[in-house]
Amino acid sequence: MNHLCGLSHVSNGGSSHDDALDQYELETLATFRQRFFESAPALQDYYRFNEDDTLDNNYDEDYGEEKKDSPSQHPIFVCEETNLISARVLTPTYEISNEKLHKSGWRPLDDCTLYRFLLADRHKDGTFDMDTSYHRLMAALQFRRQYHSDVIVHNLSNKVPPPQHVQKCQSMRVAIWAGTDLNGRPVVFERLGQFFSSGNATEMTMEEWEESYLYFLETHFNKMRQSAMESGVAVDRIVYYADFSGVVSSILNRKIWKVIPLLKRLVKKVESHYPEIVDHITLFNVPTIASAAYKVVRGFLDPVTADKIELFSTVPLDRFREVMGDDVIPVEYGGKNLVDYPLRLRRCEEIEWR
Repeated sequence: MNHLCGLSHVSNGGSSHDDALDQYELETLATFRQRFFESAPALQDYYRFNEDDTLDNNYDEDYGEEKKDSPSQHPIFVCEETNLISARVLTPTYEISNEKLHKSGWRPLDDCTLYRFLLADRHKDGTFDMDTSYHRLMAALQFRRQYHSDVIVHNLSNKVPPPQHVQKCQSMRVAIWAGTDLNGRPVVFERLGQFFSSGNATEMTMEEWEESYLYFLETHFNKMRQSAMESGVAVDRIVYYADFSGVVSSILNRKIWKVIPLLKRLVKKVESHYPEIVDHITLFNVPTIASAAYKVVRGFLDPVTADKIELFSTVPLDRFREVMGDDVIPVEYGGKNLVDYPLRLRRCEEIEWR
């Protein structure tokens, strides 16, 4: 969630939007930041400082290893008169132990993260719905703790393989990280049409697909962090491209309608807690016959996300090249990227447990 934290060469982990924000946006962000940090006093019984207690974030990025050189470098001080926690000691971190979090999931957050949640509920006239964004944010923090998202962050950072059922889910869909675009944003290509027609969606439980999707989303942040480290520029978005080839057979055999409940659940239960991490979504090789299914899916998408979708009936090579170099575009779409991008999904019965 705080994927830019600790990267001093990318504006101290701040938002990549900061330079472009107008006065209204900056003031709204400042007010939202203050409201969020002032929510910490509700946790005062948990965070109250004593000689044996230090801030949960007084841990190194080695996931729970306490900093030996300064055991009380960031203590939590609660003012007895105002009952407020000093915000200056609340330092966001990239990794934090899930077990060290309060039951609410509250944790210090950087401006990049706070602004993402503000954008998620921005009205079309440009005004922000701060109350809705605040409740979305607090729900997301609680969700992260409940579903152990920070364990996934740790596993990805330390190259710990995911559980076998997650690996199996990942094997039943073809989604690749092809590189980064001209702005350093990670690029995802997926054979979504084939997934619709494969029947794989019903081969695993909803809970198993949810955990697999959490790994997919947290990988977004991992890739953005890597890109920021390499480029020295804050990266807080990815770009996503879905190939709908094969979707016709899923419509004819009606398997697509078995995928819709899974997509709806992932959007409502999981994706809503990860707002504003995709810059734009491109669906290509979309046949006219798929328009009915698309309208159903669009109906339960977040309106902000839905507005980022563009459709093409063929491979939009020129559009790809506006965003990324040929070295990122897979060969089959007219580029020069030889990345492993299987032409066919494996069905469940073809996959062996690792």
